[in-house]
Amino acid sequence: MAQVSWVYLDDFGGRHRIGLYHGDRTGHLLLHCDSLIVQVDFSVKETRTYSFFVEDELCEVSVVKEPQGFTYDFQVNKKLDTPRNRLRKSDERRTRKQMALLISGLVIVVVAVVLGLRWWGRQHKSDQLADTSLGSRLTPENERLLAVGGSSAVAQLFVVQEALKRQVFYGFITANKVQISGYFSVPDTGLIILPNGFPLRDRDAFSVRYLPSDPGIHQVNFEEPDPETIRGYLEQASGAQAAAHPEATPGHSRCVAELVLREKGWPFLVDLIFQSAPAERNAQHNRDTYLRLVREPEFHRIIQRECWDR
Repeated sequence: MAQVSWVYLDDFGGRHRIGLYHGDRTGHLLLHCDSLIVQVDFSVKETRTYSFFVEDELCEVSVVKEPQGFTYDFQVNKKLDTPRNRLRKSDERRTRKQMALLISGLVIVVVAVVLGLRWWGRQHKSDQLADTSLGSRLTPENERLLAVGGSSAVAQLFVVQEALKRQVFYGFITANKVQISGYFSVPDTGLIILPNGFPLRDRDAFSVRYLPSDPGIHQVNFEEPDPETIRGYLEQASGAQAAAHPEATPGHSRCVAELVLREKGWPFLVDLIFQSAPAERNAQHNRDTYLRLVREPEFHRIIQRECWDR
């Protein structure tokens, strides 16, 4: 994964750190500024340019496709018509004009800074996520609005590690093609266990519900994985079954996992995945819950009937 960063010093002495992550295989791209996500894009495999504001300055990060890989560039756009660029031109004219223009320019600066700080505060608040949930701005009233008038999309998760710290980022696209993203912190080592009990794999995806009028209000439902994620759970369960029972054939292990999915449902695949874990390490899913699952009389008969010759 490509990791690039720049340090930008604004006209007011502020120091801003801009950086990006760009997946080598997936092409997924995440752009951040001062720990705030400003852009998430998926499958970026051609040249693209992303624009965003730092305070009131229009900045651009270019991702340029080269014969071998990509190059990355950060620039401040001083030509496009923006409030800051108009102010810059006004500053240049003020050196040749009277003091009244200088006063007007200073007023514009103050207003722009105040508006920029207010915007940053609202955006920062909307991006705050609880450590145990992939939800944003979930007040009781917003939860009611989501239940009554929310729309559904699919949110994809991926793990990013910078230095020794890991975070899980997610993103989804609304029906109006608006890209929404967020992140939450996870332990720096070991498995990342989701609220549904399954270990997180990079690019797992789940249903997300959002308000069409304000997609920043949303909640990811870990109990609704997409079909590809469920297939991934099946592969993990089959592999864990084979590893725990080397005396069985691969076909038999696969058959048991498929029967659990068919007869019990995908949530029970987690008991196969953690069948070798002691109860003190995983109280919810462990060897005991696995044995209760496969030894349940009716289900045990189904396994014997359908998997005996695999």
